[in-house]
Amino acid sequence: MAANANRLDAAWWPLAQLPDALALLARRYGLAVALDEHEAQPGPAQLPAWLDRAGSRLGLEIVAVDSEVRGLGVLLVGGGPALLMQARQDEPGFLVLQGSRRGSVRLLASDHTAVLCEASALRDMLSNELAAPVRPEIDPVLDSAGIPVHRRNRVAEAMLAQRIGSQSVGGIYLVRLPAGSSFAAQLREAGIARRLLGIAALFMLLYGGEILGWQLIGGASLSGRADPGWLAAWLILMFTLLPARLWARWNESQFALDAGRLMKSRLLAGALAMPIDAVRRSGVGQLISQVMEAQALDSLAMGGGFALLVGAVELGLAAWVLWHGASPTPHLMLLGLFTLVTLALSFGFHRAISAWTAQRLGMTHYLVEAMVGHRTRLAQERPGRRDTAEDGQLSAYLEGSRAMDRMGLRLGSGLASAWQLAALLAFLPAIAARGSLPISALAISLGGILLAHRALAGIGSGLTMISRAGFAWQRVAAMFKAGARAPAIGIGHRRRAEAQSGRTIIEARGLRFGYAGGGDRVLDGVSLDIAQGDRILVEGPSGGGKSTLASVLTGLRTADSGLLLLDGLDRPTIGDDWHHEVSAAPQFHDNHILSGTLAFNLLMGRNWPPSPTDLADAKEICEELGLGDLLRRMPGGLHQRVGETGWQLSHGERSRVFLARALLQRASLTILDESFAALDPATMRQCLDTALRRAETLMVIAHP
Repeated sequence: MAANANRLDAAWWPLAQLPDALALLARRYGLAVALDEHEAQPGPAQLPAWLDRAGSRLGLEIVAVDSEVRGLGVLLVGGGPALLMQARQDEPGFLVLQGSRRGSVRLLASDHTAVLCEASALRDMLSNELAAPVRPEIDPVLDSAGIPVHRRNRVAEAMLAQRIGSQSVGGIYLVRLPAGSSFAAQLREAGIARRLLGIAALFMLLYGGEILGWQLIGGASLSGRADPGWLAAWLILMFTLLPARLWARWNESQFALDAGRLMKSRLLAGALAMPIDAVRRSGVGQLISQVMEAQALDSLAMGGGFALLVGAVELGLAAWVLWHGASPTPHLMLLGLFTLVTLALSFGFHRAISAWTAQRLGMTHYLVEAMVGHRTRLAQERPGRRDTAEDGQLSAYLEGSRAMDRMGLRLGSGLASAWQLAALLAFLPAIAARGSLPISALAISLGGILLAHRALAGIGSGLTMISRAGFAWQRVAAMFKAGARAPAIGIGHRRRAEAQSGRTIIEARGLRFGYAGGGDRVLDGVSLDIAQGDRILVEGPSGGGKSTLASVLTGLRTADSGLLLLDGLDRPTIGDDWHHEVSAAPQFHDNHILSGTLAFNLLMGRNWPPSPTDLADAKEICEELGLGDLLRRMPGGLHQRVGETGWQLSHGERSRVFLARALLQRASLTILDESFAALDPATMRQCLDTALRRAETLMVIAHP
């Protein structure tokens, strides 16, 4: 224990050296951006905002997480690299977690050396503040229970874990490459290429051992020398290969998990980065079909890739074995011919499965749309028309399924049976020429035929999965590419200390914006100034560009031309902090209650998990907006789950949650887009008073 404590002390960094530690981690990822040496050092209170800004400058993603004590050990072993905030003798500081090795964690010391210590020691140090008040209560219980000395530590740890296991430990910041960074860099960081080469080497070793085993047991059996020694040699070889086979399968599963994790992360980033109009043009069913294809993409690609790799290795080994067999030339010619036939059938199967998948996804879109519009269809659509459309889709789907099944049978059992029959017939010329075949050569040829049969089946299966993965890629390629767009990280935005009334917040000159293929511009030469403390009402007819102006001001859309400044800085300079300073409550149909707690939905514009101050602010604004009765009705209060699967909110209650969400962001400018349309006059007056009182600068969009 003393050795672990000394190692932890050696790995401790003072908070003033945080920029140096981040620069080291950035170099680990091959990033060369440096922090501004003149930037003020962070204090404990400013740490989350400073880390967010510093991570953006370095091209890193720094995520604050809390962990329950019972799961802290698992997080430490698998969560590196990370920053662990830990004070020492009342001096703020931190530890740099690099990774783990064989149950021990690897820390980076301030002299750039690696320090290894037990994960349990690091866990105990991070949770010591929670455990210290409880430990004095445990010893008297152990004494009264008569626990033997050699078991006291173990029992004390179990009791301590029971008491504080559900409590949270904060100050943990995971450091990683953003999902939108170079995908090649993410693969390299995850060690994907290294693991893939290891898998290929293991498979070569396994197949080499398998061929050697055939030679031992097959040659001995067919030559009449089946003595116990040869059998023992074969058994030893098979048992020797068993750990390598398990290791290869474990590496294969880890490869699939790591690659799938990176793919899903990129697709999620792409889904969030997709242009607003592209998402709105897609129906619910189309979006769900994209999610389904995205879910299948990594498994199909990984499974097909491995099957194709193994099949190619087996095919090469089969060719080598057949070359040393009884009829090498005919067998190699047949093997080349059947390889070409496999590729041709795979191409035909690709076309069949592409057509079938398109029909399946079309039916998914139709089904989801029909479920969403179920009441409308029952009330207004004629049953005959509805049934005719559904029968036509089912008929086309069944025909596509038959075509795909026919191609699958040809590629699978039909091709395998044809290969075995043709390979056996290829012995006839050699038998006719020599009268008989050597037993050893015949055994080698039979082994090569079986290996080639397995190789062709594996190649066909791999090409089938690759074909399906290719179709899935067509569906999600735009989402993947959208995730690769680098965010506008800028230099960050620092709100001016002099918050005097009248300073210009937004300055717009000659803004022009038009939708793609939409004809005339929606915004044409818009110029305006918004000063701090302004109260602005924007009125106009539907389709007049009010919501478009709001989306341009909040940075959700980019103007085609013109100048837009926030506190004198443009969007590329400020970066993503623009959204923090210009907040909006979109129209009701563009807003959403997420499937989380009410607190989560209210505090989306603040750090999460929330502080007690954040929760108090959320409760206070709910009371001001007339949601106090709702909080008292819900068993969990602010922590009650809401949304489609939780507490059901009325139309007006949802509108007020959207309003509270925007006001709680405490932005320099708050834009409310028809936020009062669903409220009765008394409630609207109450909510408007709250918005006028709480918003620093307010713009309200409404119909005349």
